[in-house]
Amino acid sequence: MKKILVIILCTIPVFCILADNWQGQQGSRRFYLETDYTASGTALTLPEFWIERAACDSISLSGDSLYLRFNRGQIVFKGCFASSRQQIDAVVSLYGKSYDLKFVRVDTLQPHYWSQNPVPPYPYIEEEIIVPVNDTILLSGTLTRPYGRKRVPAVVILSGTGKQDRDASFTGHRPFARIADYLTRRGIAVLRIDDRGVGKSTGRYEEATTADFAADALSAVEVLKHRKGIRPSKIGLMGHSEGGAASMMAAAQSDDIAFVVTLAGLSTDGLTSLRLQNDAIIDAYPGYSDEWRSVNKRFLHTLFSWVYEIPLSQPLADPLREKFMAWVSSQNDTILQMTGLKGREEMYLARYLRTADTPWYRQLMHYNPADYVPRVDVPVLALNGDCDIMVPSGPNLAMVDSLLRKGGNKHYEIVSLPGLNHMFQHCETCTQEEIPDLPDVFAEEALEEIYRFFERYIL
Repeated sequence: MKKILVIILCTIPVFCILADNWQGQQGSRRFYLETDYTASGTALTLPEFWIERAACDSISLSGDSLYLRFNRGQIVFKGCFASSRQQIDAVVSLYGKSYDLKFVRVDTLQPHYWSQNPVPPYPYIEEEIIVPVNDTILLSGTLTRPYGRKRVPAVVILSGTGKQDRDASFTGHRPFARIADYLTRRGIAVLRIDDRGVGKSTGRYEEATTADFAADALSAVEVLKHRKGIRPSKIGLMGHSEGGAASMMAAAQSDDIAFVVTLAGLSTDGLTSLRLQNDAIIDAYPGYSDEWRSVNKRFLHTLFSWVYEIPLSQPLADPLREKFMAWVSSQNDTILQMTGLKGREEMYLARYLRTADTPWYRQLMHYNPADYVPRVDVPVLALNGDCDIMVPSGPNLAMVDSLLRKGGNKHYEIVSLPGLNHMFQHCETCTQEEIPDLPDVFAEEALEEIYRFFERYIL
């Protein structure tokens, strides 16, 4: 009898109100409430929590108030319809945590919504572009350019570390699409490309190095030089993070590059960069003792040094294992507990080797910007957020400044933007964990700074 009552509660009272499906979003977390006239009745899908169509236990409707229980009471939905019936203001309690949400009518589960993402129709031309790198690698991208017959400057955007699509997408944020939209509306063509092995691009990202990404950039420039509507003498590169290093490498090798913009560009040598990054990450997390921070920094510095010292011509795994296990054997339990290695030595080493024992990682460890940056004699903008813990702004901006001066470059600008993280978002804790939840796609002041650079040197 109880089962029959539950089915009646879940299917009859609310369908006259819930004529559509509903969706709310808090940060990167989406909440999708659907009404389905099949046996499943009402269900709740939470993609970011890996919950798909949680079954409804009960529904109670009183006036404008709606109360739902899912997953045997582990998820509780308490909502109130707005007067227009086009919105539900709700609190969803999920495993002890509450989320304040505004639900709106939708047809089906929608992508993440971020107000800064560009939305069509666009007031410019958007074209699919193929960039041949060699006989086996073809890169696919999007070229945006203004309407009209006038030939315009162009910029190729290079992504940072990790396989990324042409928009550098993460949890619905599309920073490269936002940059392209902003600049193209102001008379600058922008080419953004899927990384090797991503989307329609061929090749294997895992087998590529920073030098390969620089070659990809030069291949893209070669395509643009012969493209309708583009000024061949005004084509430059814009690189984020490791893409900044690739941009400098490419500009040092080719006279075809008219300018370079680095966005949190890697500007210290590879070994120093890893140390700076991990120090900043460790310092950013609250609740740990100074001793814990010091122990973990020393361990990681040592680990990175071992990798650096093993010649590139030699295999990495066996000599690194020997050094690692000898170090573990020499440490007391307190140190091993603090570093998280106690009883997990093999697992830790295997996981680290999956990244470290690759051409990309080992080559990046030996990257030296002094080999490239002083040779870049075109206008350069180096931009960093001062809350960046992935590529800390202080030492990186200081290094690119020093190296450009050493090479005699007179046309460059170094800009640190207050309150912005590695992805050029206004941040709160400024840790990696909050990046997906922040509303910024790419901060307005960063875009303004980039366009001012174009006005001074390119347009």
